[in-house]
Amino acid sequence: MSVKQVTRGGPGKDENYREFIISSSDDVSDLPNSQSGTEEKTVAGSIAYLQDLTKTYLLGPDDTWREV
Repeated sequence: MSVKQVTRGGPGKDENYREFIISSSDDVSDLPNSQSGTEEKTVAGSIAYLQDLTKTYLLGPDDTWREV
């Protein structure tokens, strides 16, 4: 299992917007949200995707990661 951050912030995006690449769907439970520590804080709209791009997950306004 592995989570790697590939993007943080950027033009027109919140500084806590993030994109992650994950090795399996099981890694979704390890992804940070807005309740995580200061360094790990992640805002709604952030995304994570499997390394083969077969699944994508979005952090919703309810602070829950869901497959989209």
